[in-house]
Amino acid sequence: MSTYNEEETDFVSTVYNFNWSSTSLGPMKLWDASLKNAVDLCLQSAFPTSICIAPDWISIYNKAWIPIIKAKHPRALGETLKQTWPDIHEILISQYERYSSYSSQF
Repeated sequence: MSTYNEEETDFVSTVYNFNWSSTSLGPMKLWDASLKNAVDLCLQSAFPTSICIAPDWISIYNKAWIPIIKAKHPRALGETLKQTWPDIHEILISQYERYSSYSSQF
């Protein structure tokens, strides 16, 4: 288990206490173990990390990602790529889909 400083702990709590039922992901307690593990890895990373979960491309990110999205935080947490990045969401989704199809070959 990672050790978080107080600021990181607050952010991690925000992610875990977010109303995921308001998204297509549904309540976190019903998430598949692989999704929970991916979120844990994202939150534990010291590097800026964001994951987007299909089919709606819901965004989850770590504290280090905030300087990248700047004013879009905290609204971007739990939003779709289309909501957060309306001008470039199609490009982002095509990149995620290309990566997903590539990684599923292994």
